[in-house]
Amino acid sequence: MRYKFILLLLIAASSVFAQDVKRVISLAPSITENIYLVGGKDKLVGCTSYCTLAVEDGVEQIGSTVDVNVEKIFALKPDLVLTMKLTKPQDLASLEKLGLKVQVMESPRTFDEICEQTMQIAKLIGNEDQAKKVVADAKEKVTEIQKKSKRLPSSKIFFQIGANPIFTVLDKTFMNDFILYCNGENIATGLEHGTMTRESILLKNPDVIIIAEMGGFGVEEQKVWNNYKGMEAVKKNKVFLISSETSCSPTPANFASALKDVYRFVSE
Repeated sequence: MRYKFILLLLIAASSVFAQDVKRVISLAPSITENIYLVGGKDKLVGCTSYCTLAVEDGVEQIGSTVDVNVEKIFALKPDLVLTMKLTKPQDLASLEKLGLKVQVMESPRTFDEICEQTMQIAKLIGNEDQAKKVVADAKEKVTEIQKKSKRLPSSKIFFQIGANPIFTVLDKTFMNDFILYCNGENIATGLEHGTMTRESILLKNPDVIIIAEMGGFGVEEQKVWNNYKGMEAVKKNKVFLISSETSCSPTPANFASALKDVYRFVSE
């Protein structure tokens, strides 16, 4: 009984806090996108220079996720600062010493964790009802693709997210779910680090190559891969570009959109 009473008090306190949150600062692009997604953009008073949606709306910029301007954040008088673990611990400590409430988010490793994080953000800012609809819609779309993918033959997939050096999607990351949910096999399964040589990729001979457009390297890499005429992915004309804005930024809506693209790449 005592435990249940304490739990109820914590839930009530969280609810009261969320209602009082009127001014939010986001120190990560994915957090900013989630805030927009759940209808909380009017509460956003500060963001990083990489938070495209908010920057376009004229929201005050406070640096990047790694290098934040503590004085500027304090001057904006936020009720809540949301960030990821990339923000320097000393900056987080400074913000807390100034009396600001700071919530550090974990990097989601699966689609389910992306949904959980969206709900967590929504609860913190008092937009839980809209978040439930957003998450339910994304889960429905993802489940539909998973069902259709079960009818596909298994494909060996190389998902590239960096060049010079070549960097790939690893196990235990939410981007690996794109591959698994489309009945694919990640050629990087078992690797501890994301770097791969071009030779090792050629030896694994993937059926499908997907390249995130991050940093503008995608088009050039697509040209390079298409020069290897003996590779299965090239023989089948399956070397694709995918938007980094959807595939690399973990929100439920982005994941569902990117998964739709991956399914199209694998199935066509």
